[in-house]
Amino acid sequence: MSIQVCPVHADESVPGRKLGDDGSVTYTCPRSGGHLQPGPFTWLYVAPPKGLPGWTGIAAELGLDVELPRVVAGFPGVWVEYGLVEYAYAQRNPKDFAALVDRYGHTAIRASRYTVSSFLAGTLGILSRDGLVLVHPGPATGRWNYNHSISWWSLPPAPDWDRRRSWESASPSMGYVPGTTEP
Repeated sequence: MSIQVCPVHADESVPGRKLGDDGSVTYTCPRSGGHLQPGPFTWLYVAPPKGLPGWTGIAAELGLDVELPRVVAGFPGVWVEYGLVEYAYAQRNPKDFAALVDRYGHTAIRASRYTVSSFLAGTLGILSRDGLVLVHPGPATGRWNYNHSISWWSLPPAPDWDRRRSWESASPSMGYVPGTTEP
């Protein structure tokens, strides 16, 4: 099954529905709020033609196709809650993370509809489509518990779901977010 993360809700893992033999898949975020239009949001993934590069933009510039799986690899044999992936990425790449915060913002600074968390989780979702990382929806803990659920990440092969590392268990400071208003 193909799963992507809603581009608006970084904590919403959305299973895909195959459309045809060309690799096209539709995804529908079930949440009714937060999208540009009221109600659920549906998007289409169309597989790029063979031989064309598929990794572009700021994600390519920052090498996130390598860096994010490397961060997830730092939590071997467990599912790791999204917030810890973000935290570990910021620790490994503080200048790049600061540039992303400057560009997209973060809820630790002020409320926003699209944040660096949305961007990184969406990028992880793209990587999961290609099997480079695995995603599993699960409970949001600690600082992230304002979300109903959140994405959890691992490398293949998938560990047992009872092997998890949560934000709450690690309790890192939000000081990794430049300009944070949270402790």
